[in-house]
Amino acid sequence: MKKFRIRYILLIILLCVLAFNDGNRTLCRRFFEQRKLQRDIVSAKHQNELLKRRIYYLENEPSYIERMVRNELNVLSPGEIEYRFTVKNDS
Repeated sequence: MKKFRIRYILLIILLCVLAFNDGNRTLCRRFFEQRKLQRDIVSAKHQNELLKRRIYYLENEPSYIERMVRNELNVLSPGEIEYRFTVKNDS
């Protein structure tokens, strides 16, 4: 019984030393920072692929350019009529 208590106490002391050690805390902090940076890299690669695809369409598809101008700048072709619908609030 006494050996069990001594082993238990030594185990607790060892865990406390490891848990409250500056090196161990730094290691944990860097591990989580690395995971965050890896997620950022994956996100940046995805964004890069979307931008490459958009550049390709802008260089090769005239209809894509027209659609972008219409959507982003609200440009109408000559002779077109814009219709706007409003929704009434029944409050």
